[in-house]
Amino acid sequence: MRQLVLIMAVMLAVTLSACSSGSNGEQTAGQPIPVRIGKPQPREERQAVAVSGTVASPDAPSNVSFLVSGRVVHVEPREGDYVRKGQILASIDPTEYRLALAASRAQTDQARVAYERAEDEHRRMKMLFDSKSLAPNDYLKFKAAYDSAAQQYEQALASEKLARKRLADATLCAPLNGHVSRRSVEPGQVAAPGQPVFEIVRLDPVEVSVGVPETDIHLVRVGQKAAVTLPALPGESFEGTVRVINVSADPNTRTFMTRITIPNPKHTLRIGMVAEARIRGDRSIKMLTLPIEAIVRDPQGATMVYVYFPDQKRVYARRVETGGLYGREIEIKRGIRGDDFVVLAGQERLRDGVAVSVTAGGTLEGKAAATDKGTRQ
Repeated sequence: MRQLVLIMAVMLAVTLSACSSGSNGEQTAGQPIPVRIGKPQPREERQAVAVSGTVASPDAPSNVSFLVSGRVVHVEPREGDYVRKGQILASIDPTEYRLALAASRAQTDQARVAYERAEDEHRRMKMLFDSKSLAPNDYLKFKAAYDSAAQQYEQALASEKLARKRLADATLCAPLNGHVSRRSVEPGQVAAPGQPVFEIVRLDPVEVSVGVPETDIHLVRVGQKAAVTLPALPGESFEGTVRVINVSADPNTRTFMTRITIPNPKHTLRIGMVAEARIRGDRSIKMLTLPIEAIVRDPQGATMVYVYFPDQKRVYARRVETGGLYGREIEIKRGIRGDDFVVLAGQERLRDGVAVSVTAGGTLEGKAAATDKGTRQ
């Protein structure tokens, strides 16, 4: 009997506890969810076109090669090194070309002696011919010998210049200022004429090559400014200028190749970096913006916000079309009006039609203004 009473007491306690828990759960489920709200902010900005692309050199990479062949005996810069115009890059064994130059000089000296002798003899024979003391046929022989000596002397001088040039070509110098992007020669290798051994690129300025959609190409013109950011350089922004716009669209992407020139004196931007650019237009447009945090996505992946209705004290989901980013705010193209109250914080717990409570104090307008001010700060 005592055990039966004990079992009944335990069952009664469990029942009361379950009833109490169910009552508290219903109360929790029925409580409004606290949120912060605010109105979309009117903003006036220049019309802009957002595009992406990669950093490139304004000129094609310069392939540097030897003009003569020979064994490489000296190489200076490596990949990534900065070189100036005229700086020595590499050299080949000059022994053969020095000997060829010495032989050319000897031939030039011989030709000069022969030329001077023929010139002196021609001068004397010319005086005799002018005084009618020498027959014309004899004079023509001396003149022909003089002309031949002069031609041989000129040929010798040309051969010497060529030998001197080949000796100079044994030393390879940088044709422009830039960075070495590729080096394909090492000491001991045999260089062939015309075979590229260095690739030099210019990094100041650089260009960002982007594709402008055909729907936006009417907003872009040469000379417009563009703000450029790069994921590889967070927190930094660069200003460029539109230099060229292609006259035909890419048949696959239907975009127009556009090049934006950016000064790069510190060589911060490097070839191949991914870049985001906003090309600023000439006209200003008015828009509504919201903090980025106010935007959520529905199960289909579409962007939406929760709009608060003061008379019902409830929020309802509404799809919106977003535009460009302006700092921490995003443009809202369609879906809301300027007098709508939008949930700015707490939306992760919301669903369509749920009851909410505004956490900020004061009137509804005051709460929205205070929220907006805190968001902008």
